[in-house]
Amino acid sequence: MTTRSLLLLALLSLCSVWADDEALVNDEGKGGEAEGKSEEREKKFERPLPPKDESRTVRLLNNVTSAKDFINGAQVTVIGFIKDLESIDAEAFNEVVRTVRNLPFAVTYNVAVWEKYNITKNTISLFKKFDEPRADYQFEDGGLASNLTPILQFLRHNEMHLVTEYNHMDASQIFGSRIPYHLLLLVSKKSEKYQPLLKKFKAVAPEFKGKVIFILVDTDLKGNNRVISYFNVKEVDLPVICLFYVLTESVDVIKATEVTPESIRKFCNDFMKSNEKSTEPPPKPPSEEL
Repeated sequence: MTTRSLLLLALLSLCSVWADDEALVNDEGKGGEAEGKSEEREKKFERPLPPKDESRTVRLLNNVTSAKDFINGAQVTVIGFIKDLESIDAEAFNEVVRTVRNLPFAVTYNVAVWEKYNITKNTISLFKKFDEPRADYQFEDGGLASNLTPILQFLRHNEMHLVTEYNHMDASQIFGSRIPYHLLLLVSKKSEKYQPLLKKFKAVAPEFKGKVIFILVDTDLKGNNRVISYFNVKEVDLPVICLFYVLTESVDVIKATEVTPESIRKFCNDFMKSNEKSTEPPPKPPSEEL
C-alpha cells in the first residue's frame, strides 16, 4: 500500500476492536420459563475472562424478561438463537464471541424467547436502537460452523449507523468493516444546508449497505481539517461529497449544494462500475499494518 493510502487510513482509523480472546456466559433468568438444561450441557460456554474484562460477558437467556432486559441494555446487542448448545454451531457462536470484542452477546434455546421474536430456525439477531431496529442472520444446522466469514461480515456491516459520523470512537468501524468504498459528506453542522443534505445522504445509504460506507465529516471540527486537505478541498468549495476507493486510491468529488438522492445514487454506481475490475481484498486496519 502506498503512503497516500496509509495516510488516509491513519486519518480515519484507530486500532481494530476485533481480536481473539475468551468469553464468559452467565446464566440469566433461571426459573419460570427455563427448560432445566443441565449444567454439563452449558459448561463449555463458561470460560472466565481476565479481571479487566469482566464486562465482556455472554448471557444465557432463559426467559422473555431477561431477553428484553438484555436488548434494552445497550445501543447494539446480539442474540444467538441456537437450538442445541452442544452443537458445532454453538461452538462456532462462541468463536464469534471471542472474535467480536466490541458487542454484547447472549444465547438462548428457550422456546418462549424464540416465539417472542418470531424465530423458527437457528438465527443470530442483531438489535439496534437506531436506524433499522433488527437484522437476522439465519443458518441451517452446521451452517454457522462451516464458515464464520459471512456472520462476521454481517455483524460488522449491521452494527454501523447508516451514516457514520467520523470521530475517534467510530473510526475503527470504518476500516474494521473492510468495505473498500467510502462516501464522505464534508459539511459544517452549523450550516443551514446540513440537515437537508444529511437527509438526502441518509436516504440512499440502505441501498449500499455492505458495499459503501456513508461517512459524515463535520468541517467545523479542527481535527477534521486533515481529512479535508487529503481530498484537496478548499473551504470555499464546501459542502462536498467525496468518494474514495481504498484498493486503487481512486477519488472523485462533487459539489453537494445541488445533489439529490438520485444524483448521489448515480455517483456511487458510476464510481463503483469504473473500479469494478480491481479484485484485491481491502487492506487490514492500520493497527495491523503500521
